[in-house]
Amino acid sequence: MIRLPLLLTLGLALHSAAQATETTPLGAELAGNADGSIPAWQGGYRQPLASTDIARDFIDPFASDPIELTIDHSNYQQYQNHLTPGQIEQLRRNKDGYRLNVYQTRRTAAVPEPVYQAASRNRETAQLTPDGNGVTGYQGYYPFPAPKTGLEVLWNHFMRYRGGSLFRSQTQVVTQSSGSFNEVQIEERAVWPENLNGFDQATDANVMIYAKQEVVAPARLAGNMLLVHETVNQYQQPRLAWLYNAGQRRVRRAPQVAYDGPGTAADGLRTSDNVDMYSGSPDRYEWKLEGKQEIYIPYNNHRLTDQNLDSERLIQQGHLNPELLRYEKHRVWKVVGTLREGQRHVYAKRVFYIDEDTWQIALAEHYDSRGSLWRFSEGFHVQYYYADTPWYAAEAIYDFNSSRYLVMGLLYNSGNPVSFGFRATKSEFLPAALRTSGIK
Repeated sequence: MIRLPLLLTLGLALHSAAQATETTPLGAELAGNADGSIPAWQGGYRQPLASTDIARDFIDPFASDPIELTIDHSNYQQYQNHLTPGQIEQLRRNKDGYRLNVYQTRRTAAVPEPVYQAASRNRETAQLTPDGNGVTGYQGYYPFPAPKTGLEVLWNHFMRYRGGSLFRSQTQVVTQSSGSFNEVQIEERAVWPENLNGFDQATDANVMIYAKQEVVAPARLAGNMLLVHETVNQYQQPRLAWLYNAGQRRVRRAPQVAYDGPGTAADGLRTSDNVDMYSGSPDRYEWKLEGKQEIYIPYNNHRLTDQNLDSERLIQQGHLNPELLRYEKHRVWKVVGTLREGQRHVYAKRVFYIDEDTWQIALAEHYDSRGSLWRFSEGFHVQYYYADTPWYAAEAIYDFNSSRYLVMGLLYNSGNPVSFGFRATKSEFLPAALRTSGIK
């Protein structure tokens, strides 16, 4: 059983209501598993913090948990039933102390009450469009709490709650096969329609997220910006993207920021749709739901949000420092995407393992045109309990062909935690704002 210092009345009430249906308000199995290694959901972890104290008091609530199991190159075959092919390949390749430290499973996922209410309504009204490239009849987030297809599971990931708006100053690290690395610092801001002044339901109804990204270091890249209007049905209305080049002081449309277009300052290690583990349009793949599995996934990785962390301690040759990572056994949905005939993408097949409690992708595998496992991704979950928001502390992409890897979303150079729930204006997310921001 989860022993939590604070469980709000709301969480207990929702827990009681969910017992009647045997699912959580977001559609996960309420009960634990047969052997007790996955506990029942009891409302998640909630710990309000004053806005002035977040930087000081957002700490790891489970720092004293002991390691219950260590999986490494020598013993991974004993645990293959709870590992994915990507994890197994990573363990097989790395004999130098790489390991998965497995801790007590803590089902910390919690979101605000209005989000639960929207998910409950969506259960009755949300539908995929006939081609599967969009969703109708939904409100807010989590359109399919009781999914029947792989596409419905993916749309829950695309439309999951991430605080309503968010700002972070993050570090992206590219690591070479030798272990040498370089950093790029990026400021990111994203806003969902409910927190956007000036949102026009008549003209903007197909826009799901407004996002802006600015490179602040190193100097050779500083000032370059990317603006994205993430649309819901991207087959009907492709993602709208613009780039501002600081050297040229020019804004231009960027249709290449989609599908397998190269990622920003990523040295060729990720595609545009690798962001947020998977984002954009699912239309180029046939999706199959292969049910649920119990897998050791990255979870409650508060150590990665520590402002005292740095690249020298975290980045190692071939992988991140395993001492700083936490894995837990959770139930995940497995969704497999196979490239449609006649479509083009550098990934011929993709496999996603999606946490049942948060609907966010925890692990992903990307295969090349020969059917070989090319890249493996991890999304390091954290419950940002001061905002009732599950999200990532970082994302890693390991390239098995080149023995290089990329980490995105690290906070240790920012001096501040992630900000959630602020309001913004639509004018901040128009192409003209890029030009204005860039000329200083």
